[in-house]
Amino acid sequence: MYVGDFETTVYEGQENTLVWASAITELFTDKVIVLHSIDETLDWCKKQHGTIRIYYHNLSFDGSFWLYFLKEKMKFKQQYIPTTDDNIYVGKWCKEDKLKSKEYTLNISDRGVWYSLIFKIGRVTVELYDSLKLLPFSVKAIGKAFNTKHQKLDMDYEGIRYPGCEITKEEEEYIKNDVLVVKEALEIMMTEGHNKMTIGACCLGEYKKLLKEACHDFYLLPKPKDSPSWFRHFFPDLDKINLDTKYATMIAHIRGAERFTVDKYIRHSYFGGWTYVVPEKVDRVIENGLTADVNSLYPSMMHSKSGNVFPYGHPKFWKGNAVPSEAMRNDRYFFVRFKCRFYIKENYLPFVHIRNDNRYRANVNLTTSDVYNKKTGKYERYTESKGVVRDTIQTMTMTCTDFKLFLEHYNVEDFEILDGCYFKATSGLFDSYIDKYAEIKAKSKGAKRTLAKLFLNNLYGKFASSTESDFKVPITKDDGLIAFFTVIADDKEVGYIPVGSAITSYARNFTIRHAQMNYYGPDKAGFIYADTDSIHCDLKPEELVGIDVHPTDLCCWKLETYWDKGIFVRQKTYIEHVTHEDEEALEIDKQYYNIKGAGMPRLANEYLNCALQNGDKLKQLNKTTLSKDELVLPLTNTGQIKKLDEATYNWIVEGKQLTDYKVHMTVPSGNLKGRFIKGGKLLIDGEYTMKDVSL
Repeated sequence: MYVGDFETTVYEGQENTLVWASAITELFTDKVIVLHSIDETLDWCKKQHGTIRIYYHNLSFDGSFWLYFLKEKMKFKQQYIPTTDDNIYVGKWCKEDKLKSKEYTLNISDRGVWYSLIFKIGRVTVELYDSLKLLPFSVKAIGKAFNTKHQKLDMDYEGIRYPGCEITKEEEEYIKNDVLVVKEALEIMMTEGHNKMTIGACCLGEYKKLLKEACHDFYLLPKPKDSPSWFRHFFPDLDKINLDTKYATMIAHIRGAERFTVDKYIRHSYFGGWTYVVPEKVDRVIENGLTADVNSLYPSMMHSKSGNVFPYGHPKFWKGNAVPSEAMRNDRYFFVRFKCRFYIKENYLPFVHIRNDNRYRANVNLTTSDVYNKKTGKYERYTESKGVVRDTIQTMTMTCTDFKLFLEHYNVEDFEILDGCYFKATSGLFDSYIDKYAEIKAKSKGAKRTLAKLFLNNLYGKFASSTESDFKVPITKDDGLIAFFTVIADDKEVGYIPVGSAITSYARNFTIRHAQMNYYGPDKAGFIYADTDSIHCDLKPEELVGIDVHPTDLCCWKLETYWDKGIFVRQKTYIEHVTHEDEEALEIDKQYYNIKGAGMPRLANEYLNCALQNGDKLKQLNKTTLSKDELVLPLTNTGQIKKLDEATYNWIVEGKQLTDYKVHMTVPSGNLKGRFIKGGKLLIDGEYTMKDVSL
């Protein structure tokens, strides 16, 4: 196993791109090989034996150069297997052990996420994996979090370079350090036996090892001899269990619904975290607030300390307008399908989302099932579509956890329970796993603590895995550039959706209920914004209701920051000027802006931060301009403000204050986006707009 990294050409006006330096280091050694081109790298691969694996940190970038090189220059053949004779858009991946020399197989999801690129040259199979899927941090963050001996250095990327050009000592040191940082962190992962493709897969593998202990501790039935594994005995593959069509009238829009299965029925209840900002508190400066974060939200909800129980085994279904008393026992967990119109109660927070209906925005927390009529300016019970009158009664499937909360927060009309199913349930199924990593996190620093946090926070998602495994296949367009088409595939093993849905439901409820305790109305101080595991309020600590504060305990909250001013734009987009961390006051020169923007790149974030800080300096010094000595410099790759373009430099010098936010909401540069050109990917710099003009 190795770690690799490419350095590629960057200069103004370029129309193609090339690899001018390539570094490779083997795990558990300190030797770094620095090569001068991708051709030399392939020659190096040819000289190896058997199967080698090279990790690239962000394979979507480095892999694009490999893909272009193998496909266009070396004329390697892409291998995947169409599963129908007349449709190349339906298929499955070719296994690497079936590859012939000068063939490759590429694992890119339908959303463009790169996982691997595997090719064969002679008798050598080369696996290119994405270390970012195991270590979801930047190289700089990995160095800090894992306290590696080597740390990421800075280098000026722009300049005329080419394959075979001279590599300076400074450039070589930078290139070597990049691979050595990732190598050290991967060595820690591999030493612990975590060598799967993603961190989620590593977590699930570790959990399966500990499941037998959990089953013994809580007196669950022993695994019978004919069961394939402990995991599948308690968490069976529900997609293999066909469901009577009388329970499946509303799941036809799910792909593959020609097979009505238990998995597809329950999957309707699966949603992610709750993010919500009170509409009346959007886009105005709010003073003197705090942010409270749940300590390890998902592990907290999974642990028996929470009092939550989780389903296991096979379900029993019912049909009719009532939840059976058996389903409501404390050692049962149920899922229910019902229909109704709904209307939010006064001073209650909304949380319902409706998918697959173009009358509603899927990411909006709905206050009503009625539809907004632009002509009347009102929400109405019926809507017309091409002359057809459509009712606004909605059919929904919920966990019992969400169902109870729904009836608390909403008034309902024309309510009817259609059907549902329930499972046996118990607590403690995850305690041995969570206790192990919670103890490591509490007692360790550096690499071990970071690893423990990864394992605490990345298990729950694997339970919600579906069969969908769509992937992309590259094609060459007439202009010589690479594009992709999507192949439909359904050959991935499912998780156990009842647990996946229950975990996220418990987590949502925990956050929503605590937000509700501290919400007093749109025009009063209190709850402002929530993002999955945090709530933001303009309250004093002693005014918080129901918030148990502890720095580390599960099911408790940490008062992460206090801020003297903040502005909330929309979900996952806000700015807070932080004055305290963990209830300790920061010195004036250590106070900072906490800037969050969905999809906001690091550089754009740093430029906005600098502009806001310089705005504060202008105000403090009562000046209109600042000298270079007074400027707060942005943390660019080189650490030098002169490398900024003139527009960004002037924008920072002018200094944007938080009160000017509505006017100055576009960062001139720092938004790097990858674009395919001949040779690979080029990172194009552009502006970043924090505020959606449609709001």
